[in-house]
Amino acid sequence: MASPVDPAAFEASRRRTGLLLLPLAAMATAGAWLLSYANHSLNPVDRWFLPLLSLEALALTALLYFRRFSVREAEVGALGGLGLYQLLMLLYLVVSGEVYRDGFGATSLWYPLIFPLAFLVLPREQALRLSVAYYLLGLVIGLAGMALGAAPTLKALNSFVQFYVVCVAYLVLLDIYARVREQYFVMRHMAHTDPLTGLANRRAGRERLEHALGRAQPGRVAVLLADLDHFKEVNDRYGHPVGDQVLREVAFRLDQELREGDVLVRWGGEEFLILAQGTDLEQAQHLAQRLGRAVQDEPVVGTIGVSLSFGVAVFRPGDSAETLVERADRALYRAKHLGRRRVELEV
Repeated sequence: MASPVDPAAFEASRRRTGLLLLPLAAMATAGAWLLSYANHSLNPVDRWFLPLLSLEALALTALLYFRRFSVREAEVGALGGLGLYQLLMLLYLVVSGEVYRDGFGATSLWYPLIFPLAFLVLPREQALRLSVAYYLLGLVIGLAGMALGAAPTLKALNSFVQFYVVCVAYLVLLDIYARVREQYFVMRHMAHTDPLTGLANRRAGRERLEHALGRAQPGRVAVLLADLDHFKEVNDRYGHPVGDQVLREVAFRLDQELREGDVLVRWGGEEFLILAQGTDLEQAQHLAQRLGRAVQDEPVVGTIGVSLSFGVAVFRPGDSAETLVERADRALYRAKHLGRRRVELEV
């Protein structure tokens, strides 16, 4: 069953982004190490950890490219490596006493980067727990260094306080944003999903159809309109709850017969629309016949059997979503008029 936001397409986009950003991160990390080495400004953490970060980024790129790692595993690996580096750098600044003489400096720019990355990669609750743990660990390192080391200068103390307060502000704002984003996706899902069958509703189906036609070749996209025959009799005889069960089972059977790229939509009432991409008229006719058999060959609920009538049309030059569906609808009307339980093609 296809959703308004195609998960496969989204995952492919994330994978392409990872394959672009990970090599860039490897080059940037290696470049930073080389520049610091040339300037004789490498600290112990950068000396050993920057090359490891560069190698990790290259390894994650290879694992992602050859599909040994999922996108999620690669993202979590990169997040873990960067987080460990930032904590080690903070620990070095505290142990060396540099942070209590000069303040945080450039560290304040990079340390909180873990927070938005965590909320980008992980579900909100996991991202919040990880970010809070990361923040508290950094706070403990900072406070322990202050308690065991020399008293900080006023400038360093001001930098210290602002650094940790700003981190809290980042966390609060990111959590608010993540909650709003969750609500947006829930509301979008509700607006584009039929609550009875879980299929895409008419609004989502029209969006997917318009998107498909925008890049389609004539004769290679088909629309099938399917209508349950005598469905009113089912509702009248068995009641609407049973009628709802029939619709859910019909939707399930249709969905099971479709290919991965096909889209099944509850178009309205007892009517379904199937968007079959890369399909000509003859192939669409065979698809409609197969879908009809999947529903008609066995009872759908108890001993209740139903049949489907189909109208089929294919994309023509100059077609809009409306004109294509209109032709399929006229073909469906002929199927109903000629006795139902049949497939009729556009003329």
